[in-house]
Amino acid sequence: MKKLGLLLLVIVTMFACAAPETKTADATTSSDPKSGTFTSLDDKSQKVKELLEAYMNNDSTKIYEYYVDSVEIFDQMAANQEGGVTKANPGGRAGFAANERMNHDYFSDIKVTTDKIMTFVYADGTTHSGVWCTWTGKGKFTNAAISAPLHLVFVWEGDKVVTEYRYFDPAALYVEVAASQTK
Repeated sequence: MKKLGLLLLVIVTMFACAAPETKTADATTSSDPKSGTFTSLDDKSQKVKELLEAYMNNDSTKIYEYYVDSVEIFDQMAANQEGGVTKANPGGRAGFAANERMNHDYFSDIKVTTDKIMTFVYADGTTHSGVWCTWTGKGKFTNAAISAPLHLVFVWEGDKVVTEYRYFDPAALYVEVAASQTK
């Protein structure tokens, strides 16, 4: 009898382990306001890819199409740190577009990988797109080949970018700018 009971226990355990889990995780009912969904197949991820492709081609028209005029760009450039806090770069959309075009004054063959773009829609409705990529280019003054990791976060309101956060090491740009001043 003990052997039959043991056999029955093993069979029940095997079926229990093989049964699909019925518990579902529903982000919309979570009490965590930073829960939500993510996808790479949405229109915002596609717009970010278009922005990156336009940047590689020194084309700022997508910036004027997808950013609000008063966009705030946060990065470590232009000594915009005050009291341990990074301030937005000056100039809004026009200043940002000029800065993006200026990169092509210092570098040729600029490429950015576009295979890791994802849009996050939080439970509170906030929408961000993130990019994890590699930036490459060739210095026009140093002739150095540069490869650097780059992380971008786009904050959306409707179909427009209102804020962008840019994380990268600007050392190669500083070297190229300095070299341009000596030639």
